[in-house]
Amino acid sequence: MASERRRRFVQALVLTAAGALLALAATRGMYATAVLATMVAIWTGLLGAIDATAPLPAPAAPPRAPSDSDALHRLTAYLDLSPAPLVSLDGDRLKAVNRAARRLLGANDLVPDAPTALIEALSATRPGRTAKIELDDAGAVRSYALTTSDLALADRMLRIGALIDIDTELKAAEAAALRELVQVLSHEIVNALTPIASLAATAVAMLDDPVPELPEVREAIETVARRAASLHRFGESYRALARLPHPDPRRIAVAGFASDLAKLFTSRWPAIDLVVETQEAPASVMIDPDQITAALWAVLQNAVEALRDLPTAQIRLMFTAHVGRTLIAIVDNGPGIAAQDASEIFRPFFTTKAEGSGIGLSLARQILRGHGGDLTLAFSRSGKTAFEATLPA
Repeated sequence: MASERRRRFVQALVLTAAGALLALAATRGMYATAVLATMVAIWTGLLGAIDATAPLPAPAAPPRAPSDSDALHRLTAYLDLSPAPLVSLDGDRLKAVNRAARRLLGANDLVPDAPTALIEALSATRPGRTAKIELDDAGAVRSYALTTSDLALADRMLRIGALIDIDTELKAAEAAALRELVQVLSHEIVNALTPIASLAATAVAMLDDPVPELPEVREAIETVARRAASLHRFGESYRALARLPHPDPRRIAVAGFASDLAKLFTSRWPAIDLVVETQEAPASVMIDPDQITAALWAVLQNAVEALRDLPTAQIRLMFTAHVGRTLIAIVDNGPGIAAQDASEIFRPFFTTKAEGSGIGLSLARQILRGHGGDLTLAFSRSGKTAFEATLPA
């Protein structure tokens, strides 16, 4: 009977620790950790089911039963493998169950000076819920996620809890975010530099003419200067904030903004017909022109890549005023997006291209949402695909 209680106690502890890890991993986007926690929980549950249904050994030749001392040593060794501190609360008596808890609380079993905050959190946190608690760890205050479970004993209920070190998980998440940031930054710099280099080369070629068209050369150089300055500001914001900067909106004339974007596009992809429609556009919009240029450029580039093998490729860029919002539609006559990919295209790093990074559309949507708008795939079928960017009026 005593061995059965210990077995149930250990299974509850392991399930609690796995539940805590699963809850934290799911909320932090750490899916590999979530899968591991789920596997631990399933494994423990299966062991319990097997123990409950296994037939009793034949009385004629019973195996030698391990002593209670041997079983306790094995269970203690299993629990000590857990990196998460495991504790139990019996009334107001707090006990450290495994090695991680003993190290954290500085006690071998019963914690004489148990942290009041931990006892209160254990008492208040119902099974299935998660609470955040800060504890002193060797002089440093660390944040933990606490999850609990109840174990029914013969004459009382025992509350057990698992503590997951949030700070360690956050450091891992920060490292992953930094890697993503580097990829986003390099992606945007390369995409912005390509049309700038192309337009600069065009301006140089114009100067080689016997009688250069100076107004056209000036216009090309001014466009290069504006785009280079925009790229510089965009890069500086990334470097300073290590995240997508908050937009710096100002009133921009739609006609001039669309014209600049069309010049950049034509210099980069002269073989593709870009039709810009601003007849029904508002006179101006409140936007961060650098960010919105980057967002629309990402969508245009996505459309261009879908049109590479078409003999007649066309993209329409349409600005339309609506009540309370401005709609920017980008429509191409490409083969369309596969149905199974339509729900994934805005997911960071999702790509169907051999050399694609899967960042452009995700970043474009973040920029539009940062402006209070959005970017969506309106529809896609063979011969016509439409993206719609909305901005508040």
